[in-house]
Amino acid sequence: MVHLQYNIACCILVLFILSLAKANFQYYMNFKHTAKYFSENKFRLDIEWDSQWAKDIKFGQVSAVSIDPCGNIGIFHRGSRVWGSTTFNIENKFDERKGPIHEDTIILLDKSGKKLLEWGAHKFYLPHGLTIDMHGNYWITDVALHQVHKYDAEDIEIMKGLSDLRKKQYNQGKSLKPSLILGEAFKPGNDDKRFCKPTAVAVENNGDFFVSDGYCNARILKFNAKGEKLLEWGRRSIYGQIPLQNTFNVPHALALASELNLLFVADRENGRITSFYATNGTFHKEYKNLSTIGPLVYSVAYAKERLYLINGPNSHYNVHVRGFVLDVNSGDILSQFDPGQDMDSPHDIAVSQNGSEIYVVELNKNITYKFSQKTNPHRGPAPLTDADVNNPLAISTTEKIILTLFVVTVIFIGLCASLAAVLTRSQERGCLLIMRKRMRWEAERRENYKLPNLLENRRGKSSKTTEKRPNPRDFNKLNTEPETSEDEYPDNSFTKII
Repeated sequence: MVHLQYNIACCILVLFILSLAKANFQYYMNFKHTAKYFSENKFRLDIEWDSQWAKDIKFGQVSAVSIDPCGNIGIFHRGSRVWGSTTFNIENKFDERKGPIHEDTIILLDKSGKKLLEWGAHKFYLPHGLTIDMHGNYWITDVALHQVHKYDAEDIEIMKGLSDLRKKQYNQGKSLKPSLILGEAFKPGNDDKRFCKPTAVAVENNGDFFVSDGYCNARILKFNAKGEKLLEWGRRSIYGQIPLQNTFNVPHALALASELNLLFVADRENGRITSFYATNGTFHKEYKNLSTIGPLVYSVAYAKERLYLINGPNSHYNVHVRGFVLDVNSGDILSQFDPGQDMDSPHDIAVSQNGSEIYVVELNKNITYKFSQKTNPHRGPAPLTDADVNNPLAISTTEKIILTLFVVTVIFIGLCASLAAVLTRSQERGCLLIMRKRMRWEAERRENYKLPNLLENRRGKSSKTTEKRPNPRDFNKLNTEPETSEDEYPDNSFTKII
């Protein structure tokens, strides 16, 4: 009875350890989904979507969003034009005979979503990037023109003060024209004077600026305020290989952290954010999370040691399409946000200087989103998205690895201890000794069935029989003669047998 109870206890221990291993495996495989659920419950409290903001304003394909020094929001859209498979030929040239977009392509809104200004009609062919710098200047990239334009803040302010009719005249006339143009119109290239579908611009406080170039060339260029080239770095990543530090596969958006002297690049098709020192273009760090963010990163913005980015849909990865907040130092995901459901095709993101307002534009749905983020009065203007404070269930990558190794070690030790206990108990009960005896008996039994052993056994029996009866015969030819006695075959018994 005692032995039975002991065996039952051992079985229960083994089953418990196996259950623990299974639970840990399921936790490890489903961690990203669990983290999403925890984050969803949390980010809805920290980052709220304003469903009524700019709800009634009609856009075309919305490609870019930026915030001016007054907190107003600039939206860059394509009106009635759509970038399709036939928009460019095989040489990346746009058919300029299609003419510019007739509608106003730039809309300026206040924080409440009220329209303040519209302009850009008959100026752009295929809008892509919009950056409003700290002085209020507008920096625009047009992928059809293969150009970068700068519009001065003074001209924008003049338009704000004009009546609607005079705004339209000023917009379409010669008065509103770019103060700086880089690139040759409709001529793609890869040199100091030409771009090929440039995507974005980032401007430093001293007027120096960066251009991501872009869909064709996969490079970053730095210019001074006069438009003179200072730096260039980057080349295209090799498909199927791990991207190198200074390679890109569609550098799609830029963001500057002036206090950190860092430039952030949304390396779209490589699914990562790469950072470089703004002074010399030296690589600094990579931010990537394939399991949660996925293989596509479309845009990036920066505020208060936080990176704000948007991913994109991919049929091979089951990830949510939405916005993410990352810690710029650790790279950990601090929060996630969306408009109540996954986005369809987010294309650009902008964030206010204190991180309280986030704006995202969707390309194909022609939608703009506004999100409001609460701030922590005890910790300054940084968002309340610190994983250590707001989400105690969140676990960093290092902690996950340590936890997994610890649990696997415990399981291994437990299995070894259980096996040793079972073997020890079996030895005490003699199970192993009986088994060895049975194995020896079986080997001896098989050995006895062999012909030489059978003959040997018969000889042994005959010897015992003859030992009881004296036999004076000489048995030197025992191996060639049958085992007989003299009583059975007297006098030439061998001849008689034949």
